Amino acid sequence: MAHIRKHLGIGLFLAVLLFALSFILFFNFSYMGVRDQTAEKIITGSFKMVILLFNLKILLVYGLVALFIAMFSLLLHLERRLTIFLFHLFVWSWFLLRAVKVSPQLFVDALYSKGGVLQDFQVFVTDVLPLWAVYLVLPLVVMLTAWRKKRLWHGAIIMAVVVFFIFPFKTPALQSKHEPRPDGRPNILVLGTDSLRPDHLSYNGYFRPTPNIDRLLQHGANFLNAKSSLARTFSSFTSVLTSNFPPDHRVRHMFPRPEELKLKLPTLVQALNRNGYDTGVISDFAGDIFSRLGYGFEHIQAPSLTLQNLIKQRCLEFHYLLLSFLVNPVGRRIFPVMWLMPLNIDPYYVTNASKRFIRNAVKAGKPFFMVYFSSNSHFPYGSQYPYYRRYASTSYRGPHKYRKVDMMKTYSGYDLSREDKEQIIALYDGSVRMFDDQVGEMLGYLKKCGLDRDTIVVLFSDHGESLYENGFGTGHGDHLRGPYSTSMTFGVYSPYEDFGGRRIVPTVRDIDIAPTLLDLVGVTPPATFKGRSLLPVMRGGEFGGYPAYMETELWYTPETPYIKDRVRMAYPGIMKVIELVPESGEIVLKREFNDVVIQGKYRGIQLNNKKYIYMPGDRGFQEEWYLDEKPLAREAVRDAELLGLKCKLLQLFKDKFIIMRSGRIKERIE
Repeated sequence: MAHIRKHLGIGLFLAVLLFALSFILFFNFSYMGVRDQTAEKIITGSFKMVILLFNLKILLVYGLVALFIAMFSLLLHLERRLTIFLFHLFVWSWFLLRAVKVSPQLFVDALYSKGGVLQDFQVFVTDVLPLWAVYLVLPLVVMLTAWRKKRLWHGAIIMAVVVFFIFPFKTPALQSKHEPRPDGRPNILVLGTDSLRPDHLSYNGYFRPTPNIDRLLQHGANFLNAKSSLARTFSSFTSVLTSNFPPDHRVRHMFPRPEELKLKLPTLVQALNRNGYDTGVISDFAGDIFSRLGYGFEHIQAPSLTLQNLIKQRCLEFHYLLLSFLVNPVGRRIFPVMWLMPLNIDPYYVTNASKRFIRNAVKAGKPFFMVYFSSNSHFPYGSQYPYYRRYASTSYRGPHKYRKVDMMKTYSGYDLSREDKEQIIALYDGSVRMFDDQVGEMLGYLKKCGLDRDTIVVLFSDHGESLYENGFGTGHGDHLRGPYSTSMTFGVYSPYEDFGGRRIVPTVRDIDIAPTLLDLVGVTPPATFKGRSLLPVMRGGEFGGYPAYMETELWYTPETPYIKDRVRMAYPGIMKVIELVPESGEIVLKREFNDVVIQGKYRGIQLNNKKYIYMPGDRGFQEEWYLDEKPLAREAVRDAELLGLKCKLLQLFKDKFIIMRSGRIKERIE
């Protein structure tokens, strides 16, 4: 027993020491590298108990890791105290080494951003040290020690435990291939990711490959100008699932109040539920919306965005050594809040959970409608090995080597060098390729299960992303200039009908997606749906495009939208316009800012190559007309259809929008 106590004591001492050092050196409540003193005062003042209890849980897991390593040192029959201590330190260090190689974006603040030796260490691990060499270190040390102690079998047991712990196991396919159901009802699988631009797919001419998406689209239909009515996830998904624009469904920003989270409109999901479908959604970081608003999904696996969870997330993020042990499926089971971490996005987990949902639906004998939604192409564009280095230059040493940092400071791009912009785009494209590989994994799973013969597959993104083109900054939802952030990826493949890889150029809307899917499976859409089925267009019918409405979201700072030559209605930064609902932990917009946030939105309408943008300010308003995304002076506009877009915008919302004598557009807010 004394021998066991010695191993445990040394391990627990080191674990407590590492916990304390992490807390002392790194404790703060920054979010993706951005700190706000007002927010920190609120958090540390009002949520002491949340912080305390969660850090006790973290300390407990440190202790469990110490027990885990102590078991190894006992199996190897280490005797001297110094040897035991060095072995424990070695195991902690090896897990850190592996994690820095596999998920370097997690360690930017602790290593790379510090410069000097710490930066050189991270660069050496990611750019020079091969992954096989990282994995070779642990078995070499363990098996050499086991050989010296004549305990080779014990060393083999240790390596088996480590392999089981760190390597994820894929969900197996069905034991026997599924046969199409007698009723002929097809499944629907939506493969989506946040912020994916259609012009960054090689099928659409991009120079970096997306081979799995290309194979899907070459027999499908591909919409090149599908428009998101509001380029933020919450409102975009609500428009898609209700087939209504934001002024009608009333989800206008990502901080709706509890009473606004009760949809009064029927959804695509509810329509499929009534027709016997098993419906589910699997998502990570950006999919927190699904746990907040009841779209009707019977199965939901998505993180919950509450202030308490954000606090827990940040408490865990700065325990870098412990995180090294948690970058695996076991870690996500111990700390489910890891699903909410924007710096720890790995679509593998969405893929594996999606496979489990499909297996269960097939075993239940029901057709399924499943939304797969990953967040890896959302900023800060942090990807796992090897995607973070696939397109990036190894010679780059700027701040954005592993992820985009200082989101607000570098939003506009005016002060960024060409090398910085190229690096950020390379990171984005690496995350797109990461999603493409998961598309291939899901399509392969359908084939292994025999489900490829009766599953309609939809390729989807909630909106696009500006990437510094024409001074439009980066991100989404802040302005309507350019085609980049408002353009969605939308393509459909059906095993029943070859659409020939058709590329459809005329404008379509997010509200057209739900009627199209219901048409494909023969379900009558709810009467409230305002979109139109695109199935005739997919079959080659003549099509002139539909007018697409667009609006901006809540601006996070008084200086947004980081774009020159514009007006805006002023309201304070994000920390002053939101508040906490104590009962639920929901973060909501303060009532007193509701009207100015809605009235201050930029609004636009686009029909093919013609676009009109309306920008209200406190003292006046600004209007812009675009032809082929090139601005035209008002007096130079000669096209009657282009001039008439302002009236068409008003016609879409006859009961909500009015035009004042001055020409200002005003919305009636209920």
